Amino acid sequence: MGLMSDGSPERSAGRPRDSSIDDRVLEVTRQLLLEVGWDELSMRLVAARAGVGRSSVDRRWASKAELVLHAILGETPDLTPFSGTDLNGWIGWLAAGSHQLFSQPDVRVAVPGLLLALQENPALRNTLWGSFSGPAVALYTEHVPAATSTQRSDAELDARALLVLAAGASLFLTTVAVDDNTEELRARIAELLTAASGQSAH
Repeated sequence: MGLMSDGSPERSAGRPRDSSIDDRVLEVTRQLLLEVGWDELSMRLVAARAGVGRSSVDRRWASKAELVLHAILGETPDLTPFSGTDLNGWIGWLAAGSHQLFSQPDVRVAVPGLLLALQENPALRNTLWGSFSGPAVALYTEHVPAATSTQRSDAELDARALLVLAAGASLFLTTVAVDDNTEELRARIAELLTAASGQSAH
């Protein structure tokens, strides 16, 4: 099920969806981002390069922003690194994974255009945040004792705050504070996030 611009589930096709088309289109999208950039990228260009009909692309993705998000982020978050880890491991991977994501060449090319597109499309923005924060928040709260609804709400709030801090720091490091984008500083960010979580008292 893909992200739709209105936040609704993907439209159902009359025939089973051909995953080979999806894979080809997504790979071409990543290639074209590096070749022509966000501004010159179009659904028409992607379809032509991938050797599929424009209608096939339109049925799967409602907009260029949705297509690019799917190409660079995947359809759902990869939670494999969180499997079997503890709270410190969750935070450590969050910091490392965010930096890894924003360091990818295709992501760096797409970010400026995507930020504008998401600003203009609240439904897609909310769907993106919900789809990627929800599973990570759920994993975080598994490690936090919460006997009451208030404690559970506080734990979820902490998780979302850590997500925002880690992703925001990584975005800033890879776009603005590039001279300070060092292993030492990134390790310190992870340490601060871990310490902040440990100091939380509700």
